[in-house]
Amino acid sequence: MPLQKIERNVHTAYDTWVLKNMSEKFAKVNPEPMYDDSVKAIHYFSKKFEDNDIKWYVKLKFADNELRGGFFIEFDAVKQFEPKNHVTCNFYLVDADKNKFFIGRKNRKFNSTYYYFPLTSSCIFSKISKLPNTIDKLLPNDTMTLKIELITYLDDNPIFPLEDADYNIEPVVNLVDILKLYPFQNGGDVKIYVQGIEFSVHKTLLETRCPKTYEIVARHQQMSDGNDNQLVLTDIKPEIFQRVLEFIYTGKVEDLDDHAESLLEAASQYELIGLKYMCELSLVNNYLTYENSKEVKELARRCSATSLLFNVNKLRYDESYAQMDFSCTPSGTLICTTLSGKKEVYKNCFKNGIPMGINIVPE
Repeated sequence: MPLQKIERNVHTAYDTWVLKNMSEKFAKVNPEPMYDDSVKAIHYFSKKFEDNDIKWYVKLKFADNELRGGFFIEFDAVKQFEPKNHVTCNFYLVDADKNKFFIGRKNRKFNSTYYYFPLTSSCIFSKISKLPNTIDKLLPNDTMTLKIELITYLDDNPIFPLEDADYNIEPVVNLVDILKLYPFQNGGDVKIYVQGIEFSVHKTLLETRCPKTYEIVARHQQMSDGNDNQLVLTDIKPEIFQRVLEFIYTGKVEDLDDHAESLLEAASQYELIGLKYMCELSLVNNYLTYENSKEVKELARRCSATSLLFNVNKLRYDESYAQMDFSCTPSGTLICTTLSGKKEVYKNCFKNGIPMGINIVPE
């Protein structure tokens, strides 16, 4: 049975944070200690939603004296204990050509016994170090631009996309010459038939972008002494193969989210690593739930999708944490009770006030 896409009832808003004179900020970073709280940047933004004007902040703590050294990122409401909706905040680094690179995500759940500590941070230097562009592209005119996406959930108990997702950022291939071929796809020198549907493909492009399929074509032509430029594929559906070709020619699939499961199978079969990671990301964000996690885990193992498997395991761990009971004493001692009845006690957690949604128990 195909996986069902999650239908989220959300409101999405955006904010842009432009940080100028980055070289001056990096010059102030002292790598010993590695994460110096005195060297940071902070950005406040306010988004009005359902007559509530909630003010948020994002804080960056730089880990080294260059961008690829990375930074920690923090996100929360300025007034933490006011009633508000559950939110997810996604962060993207924008380069000189306006390309967006996903670098981090923070979830905040309010008025719930599934309690998130007010300031959670995520280290993203490993993702930054894998970005394909040069520093001149990532910091044009010594300026860093972050795109902030704030997603407000209208559901009482939403399923969050995972925060600490193990995503690999693949190098961006220069597709300028390839894109010139795409509108003239029918001019290809190899005919591939899938369930009676003909696809005309450029052999040289397969060699560059999809060596696995090129090997199949080359082996077929070798067996026919090079006289047969027609190939029949029986292990893929035409609508999925069309989208595989879209990725090969353009580096993207417009409606990938609607076909992520089948495309992951195809990406694994034809060894398209870039498409594979895109499908894993889509499945984590749009399909993965605790209820279908066993089914998704089987899919991940079948396709050797390590990032997807990592996220399935993390979701199941987080769900067990979510089922813990949280309570608090009037003096601010947090008590966490597991499903087995084991209690963990943390003193002096709430010096600035006890959050809403936590049950108050006697000392």
